Amino acid sequence: MSRRREAATVPPDGDRKPVALITGCSSGIGRAVALSAVGRGFTTIATSRNTESLHDLEAAGCVVRRLDVTDDAARRQVVAESVESFGAIDVLVNNAGYGELGPCEEVPLDRWDRQFRTNVFGPVGLMQLVLPGMRARGSGRIVNVSSMAGELVLPAGAAYHGSKYALEAATEALRLEVRRFGIGVCLVQPGAVNSRWGENVPALKHYASGAYGDLMGEMERQIARRLPRGVSPRRAAAVVMRAVTARRPRARYRVGRDAHVLLPLRRLLPSAVWAQCVHTQFPSLRRSAVPAPGRTTLGAGGRR
Repeated sequence: MSRRREAATVPPDGDRKPVALITGCSSGIGRAVALSAVGRGFTTIATSRNTESLHDLEAAGCVVRRLDVTDDAARRQVVAESVESFGAIDVLVNNAGYGELGPCEEVPLDRWDRQFRTNVFGPVGLMQLVLPGMRARGSGRIVNVSSMAGELVLPAGAAYHGSKYALEAATEALRLEVRRFGIGVCLVQPGAVNSRWGENVPALKHYASGAYGDLMGEMERQIARRLPRGVSPRRAAAVVMRAVTARRPRARYRVGRDAHVLLPLRRLLPSAVWAQCVHTQFPSLRRSAVPAPGRTTLGAGGRR
């Protein structure tokens, strides 16, 4: 197989260190990836909305840049400055993101919009900016940090799951489109990670008094129990770096026992059986035997 087909991340001319642009480096997986990349000899551009949180990364040798991935002008500026300063961007790790939690019926549309601008449009915008240079060089690597939430759905996560499904679809399409140019495109799918992701849990309290209040309480308890048992950001970062440096990268890399067990299980089980499994974790979802007031019961005469 040719070098082009193997999607090398090493600069073809070998006269400079490979350059990696990483988003969402203020904590968790992004911070761990930045430290690993700079330790392995990459010129590492670590970005975050708040650069005050990146002083230790700068001390470790990273180049620190402020970047709000939802800001188109900021994306263009960071990419242009990086190319001007270091010659190219060989690796893009789209890690920045968060989880908008709440019932589908009640999460305001402006929060849906923010979720998709952060988790989908920001990463796609950065990919569109770095791809022309990668195509011209015949090499490059794009690693999008998704989640097992991009393949299976739980209640109270409609916006979050929707954004991850969209990111995964875009990533798979791009992988098919650019392989012939020597560019590798990968997804990393962590399960639970012991990180600051749990800071999103308080959002569930906004819906505590509504029709889904009991479900929100159950979800809050599930997250509080599972996240501390999740894999460390460092372990997740090791998988990201495997995707970055692999000579023949896989399409997907799972992280954590839960991702390795639940994702194949979800593909195997019929939807009705999967729903029963979810209901055992969230008892409030079990269908009431008494129709709600005003509810129309479908009979043998057909659907309405």
